[in-house]
Parts: sequence; C-alpha cells; structure tokens
Amino acid sequence: MRVRGRLSVVTVGCKANFADSAAILAHAARAGFEVVGDGAPADVLVINSCTVTRRADRDCRALARRLRRAHPGAVLVMTGCFAETTPEARASVPEVDHWLGIREPSGLPLLLRFLAGNAPPPDEELSDFAAARLLGHSRVFLKVQDGCDAACAYCVVPKARGAGRSLPRREVVERAVRAERDGAREIVLTGIHTGRYGADRGDRDGLAGLVEGLLQATSGCRFRLGSVEPLEISSALVSLLSKEGRLCPHLHVPLQGGSDRVLLRMRRPYTARQYRERLDLLAAEVPGIRLGADVIAGFPGETRDDFEETMRLIRDTPLSYLHAFPYSPRAGTESAGWTDDVSAAEKTRRVARLREADVAMRREYLGKQVGKTLVAAASARDPKTGEMRGTTENYAEAVFRAAIAARGDLIPVRIDAVRGEHLEGTAV
Repeated sequence: MRVRGRLSVVTVGCKANFADSAAILAHAARAGFEVVGDGAPADVLVINSCTVTRRADRDCRALARRLRRAHPGAVLVMTGCFAETTPEARASVPEVDHWLGIREPSGLPLLLRFLAGNAPPPDEELSDFAAARLLGHSRVFLKVQDGCDAACAYCVVPKARGAGRSLPRREVVERAVRAERDGAREIVLTGIHTGRYGADRGDRDGLAGLVEGLLQATSGCRFRLGSVEPLEISSALVSLLSKEGRLCPHLHVPLQGGSDRVLLRMRRPYTARQYRERLDLLAAEVPGIRLGADVIAGFPGETRDDFEETMRLIRDTPLSYLHAFPYSPRAGTESAGWTDDVSAAEKTRRVARLREADVAMRREYLGKQVGKTLVAAASARDPKTGEMRGTTENYAEAVFRAAIAARGDLIPVRIDAVRGEHLEGTAV
C-alpha cells in the first residue's frame, strides 16, 4: 500500500528516544510527507518504542491498540527498542502494520520512502529545532552517542542498541550551531551511554571536550547534560559545570543500588563509597546543582539489609530526586534466569519507600529555591490562567506570569513559592 499524506511520531521512553523521534520526522519530511504533531490527523503513525521494563513493553502494546482505534485507516509503524528486542510480540499486536528495529539505520528511511510513494523531497531539510517543535518540545534533544558497551546484568539496552558509537564532534557542533541559529535556546545532549562519548573514536577529552567545543561555537543557547555514570564525571566536566553559566547545573547520575554486594552482582563498575564521593564533589564544586538518580528495587538476591544500605546512601548524598523502579527481568539478560528474585509484594513496598524519599527530597530542594531568580525555558502557556510553564536551569518545573514570552524563550523568573511539585514565580 502506497500512502501520501501526513505523518506523526509518538514517543515512549528516554531522552535518546526523543532525539531519535526528531530524526524520524526529518526522514519523513525528506521522503515527502507532511509531518504533523502528536494528536493531529495522520495517515502514517510511527511509535518510537521503549523496552527498558516490562511495563514499558505493556505501554507500547497498549499505545498501538489505542492509536489503531483512534486512526482506523492509518498505517501504523512500530520502531525503537521494543520492536528490536521483542519480535515474539508481533503476533500479539496485530494492530501494527510494519515492525522495524533500530539496528539497521536504513530500514526506516526506506520504508518511509515506500509509503510516501517516492514523493519528491522538500526544498529544505527539517532541522532539529523544527522537529522538536513538531514533537511538542521547547528544547532540542541532540543525540551525541548511541549504543552501550557495558554489561550490566539486568539491562537489555545493549541488545537493542548495539555497541557504543559517537557522532563526530564536528557534526555535533554543526547541528548545535544550526539549532541555535534556528531559534533553540536550550539543547539537551543525550545518548545511551553519554559519559563514554568519544571513547570509540579515541577522543582523549571525550564529553568534557565536546561540551567545551559547543560552548565556544555558540553564544546564546544553554546546554544540559542528561545521564552520566558516576565514574565518568571527570574533573574537567566538574570544572565546566562550576564555571560555565550556559551549562545547566543539573546532572542525572544513575545509582541503581546502594549495597556493594548488590552493585557487584548487578555488574555496576563502582562502589557505594565511590558514588557518594563523586556526588559530594559535585555539590561542593557546583553550589546549588540538582542531582538525580535511578534506583532499582528488589534486584534478585537483594535482602532487606541491602535495601536499607541503599536508603542510607540516598540520605547521605546530595540527591534531590529519584526515579524508582521495581526490578523487571528482561529476556536475554544475565539476571533473567536467576532464581532468587524478590517477591512482587516486597518490591512494591521498597518502591513505595523510595518514592516517599523522592517526594521529601523534591520538596526540600524546591523549598530552597524560594527567593532566587532562576531562568526558565518557556514551554507552554495555560489558555485559562495565562500562566507560562517552563524548566529552570536546575531542572525544576516553574509556573510563572509573563506578559510577553514565546515557547522556548529563556525567561528570568523570581521564585515566590512552591506549588505542589512546581515552583511559582513572576518573570523579571
């Protein structure tokens, strides 16, 4: 079946997936489609999927069924990590017309050109900034690296993404310069193993060198780092975070567990002490930095004492938020076959405690922002109240009043109060 018309992408998962979705839109525009935002009528719908947990798999299946009901005549394409690692799921999701993994980069462009009937390409390429806008984002997600060479016992991502590989520095800089020229005011550097940027290319200064080059090549936009493993936070990176005003004071540093015994079994390459020391260094050198972490509850063999060690480590570090997940066995991983899994009820209790800690940490950190002036990247205006929403440099959501502000603008905001999980303020 050959289709000409509109195409939309729906994204599930991490920031790297958001960057991939922008690339999908660029391929679609090049194939001759009119690319439209999520929720708009479309002739082709692409689901960019996630498979990091069983819940993610379930969400992808449910999303396909929901989109089929809403768009009965559309062509439905499933791509991303779920499509790559779970071929056996295809029979249970007949709503999907085409399945494409992500290990063959030419597969999706070829399919899109076929669906578009080999329509002539547009006069201009769809830029990273334009794609971000179509995806409903006020920030540009620039994927600088893909794949992972780690061998964590629980993780299926290397199976989905393959070996680590970095985008050439020159290409990253060119794309960032172009995004800034087009109007981007915040660029998020993302990847699957971002802290290993450049390792496959023999770059000596890796991620820190890339950030320094981006800051030198641009003038007005700010940059945000995504997730960086603790031992990959170099002294050069800490120095840039402490000195460069256009590098956002925020970092997500995966923890996964606070017991050395469990970390060793997870195949994580650091100890609890090393994790604590790295975060203490960041807090000392970058005052006010916001630090977050992923934590897995109920990893096979994790005892109650192990979990209490995790809770103590969290209390002893300058973390200000958590992403807590129950352990989920993934086919093809080392831990999937282990027989000492923690009971579902105990996982639920542990996740609940982690989320209680998360709420308390968020509340404490947000309370310390009252009275400060932060710079928010405006994302949307509430049509009822007229208030703007945006993300501050330290990764807090802010609601504020501003007479003149467009999506993506960087707006100084005086923080007056905490409203639930958000800051409340006034543009200055």
